[in-house]
Amino acid sequence: MLTKRQFLHAAGLTVASRVAVPAAQPARRKRKVILVTFGGGVRYAETFTKEGFRNIPRLAELQPQGHFFRDCRNLGVLSHFNSSASILTGQWQRVDDFGFQPPASPTVFDAYRRQRNAAATDAWAVCTNKSFSNIAPGTNVVLPKQLLLEAVKDVVARGGGLGVADRENVQRRLEDVLQEGYEGVGWTIFKGGRQLDKHVRHTLTHALVEYIHGPEAPSSGDELTYFMTREIMREFAPQLLLVNFWDMDVAHWGSYSLYLQAVTRTDRLVGMLWDEVRANPEYKDSTTLLVLPELGRDGDINASNGFLNHRSGDASCRNMWMLALGAGVEKGETERPIAHVDMAAAAARILEVKFESAGQAPREIV
Repeated sequence: MLTKRQFLHAAGLTVASRVAVPAAQPARRKRKVILVTFGGGVRYAETFTKEGFRNIPRLAELQPQGHFFRDCRNLGVLSHFNSSASILTGQWQRVDDFGFQPPASPTVFDAYRRQRNAAATDAWAVCTNKSFSNIAPGTNVVLPKQLLLEAVKDVVARGGGLGVADRENVQRRLEDVLQEGYEGVGWTIFKGGRQLDKHVRHTLTHALVEYIHGPEAPSSGDELTYFMTREIMREFAPQLLLVNFWDMDVAHWGSYSLYLQAVTRTDRLVGMLWDEVRANPEYKDSTTLLVLPELGRDGDINASNGFLNHRSGDASCRNMWMLALGAGVEKGETERPIAHVDMAAAAARILEVKFESAGQAPREIV
């Protein structure tokens, strides 16, 4: 488990200055928002349908406990960075999809940090896709797979008391994690322009190496994303948090079984995240969790294996769902269409910040 000192160093990942430990203040029950995306995209057919429920047992269990929006639409560019940026900005985005450009509009992170004079540790984004380095400028963006790659190099290079066979085995285990999903299909992936401070990189790499050797060693990139998210929640209890799971984009490899396994894994991790919210005194009874796919995937009518891609623009790509849980959420189900750009407006209302959005906060979330 990472120490508070290690994560305080980690907080400097994507901000210009090093984060200082905030002075102790009396505890306040502030509303918190966690946005969770089924990154990589998932179809309705494999989730909230009679046939799909078997892939999402935890979300199926949680659905009656929150508000289920049956028709949540992505009306923008059907690509990863633009879809997630639209969720965060409340405006449909059309920028470079590999992260070379930040979103063209301010994010709800920007509004929250400016208007609430929030501490540097109060807003985080944990993203498995490396192209998301620029998804929320001015916010702490943690890229677990990027850090894991550093851990791979460190494990192999340092030797220490490990034998060659052991080090090679560790390397294979970590590289297997890195190979899953979007980053394995050979597309150009943006590497952050800011170079990590050597001490920060060393601190995080060491912590990840120790984690890998521990009892909770991950079998996927998203499991590592969950671990990092949990540690951030326990150490800093940020008021605004984005969690971008990503293993589902293994669908681009063409294996339907691996895609379904990733859907079920993401479902399990979302359930574990909600369990953490309920168990953590800083989050219990004051947190709103919003879970939605960033986009869908092509319907099989468009190709023999439609699940591989997400560019057709058909209903299977655009018509998604959203599940809201926790504080301020009216239990029930809504057929009325909502949109991805409504999420930033909802988060802004919960956080009590002014924010311009093309969408509107759903009335069922206050």
